[in-house]
Amino acid sequence: GARAPARPERVQIIVNAPPTGDGPDTSQEEIATWTRRMLEGVSQAGLSLDLAPSTVMTTPHAFEALCPSTGGALYGRASHGWAASFRRQGSRTRIPGLYCAGGSTHPGAGVPMAALSGRLAVDCLLRDHASTFVSMPRAMPGGMSTRPARTAPTG
Repeated sequence: GARAPARPERVQIIVNAPPTGDGPDTSQEEIATWTRRMLEGVSQAGLSLDLAPSTVMTTPHAFEALCPSTGGALYGRASHGWAASFRRQGSRTRIPGLYCAGGSTHPGAGVPMAALSGRLAVDCLLRDHASTFVSMPRAMPGGMSTRPARTAPTG
């Protein structure tokens, strides 16, 4: 069959840039370097891209502005420093009834750890909202441990 005429197409590419959004803004020189490396990688995969003048590039600094305290990381808080894994969000939050689970929370990233964080969050919820008696249990006539009221002695 005949091929469709070539037309421009939209493409979204997410580059795993370092989460440096809580520091100085990314320079135009750095953006140009990232763009060149990305285009080289795409070319090595057999694709050819021509960037339109309307191309939008969002930097880690812009992600930090959109989602404060992430450091510009795409998938949660920035993990700067050797102690970052010890500062991960736990299952409980300061907001009563709000629990966290996922790759950015304790115990960490990856499907098994994210699933485990879900189990930890459920455990916290069940402990925080354990079933309690509405009233104290009392023996009542007709109950299993006492004689029925109609056979109780009168008078």
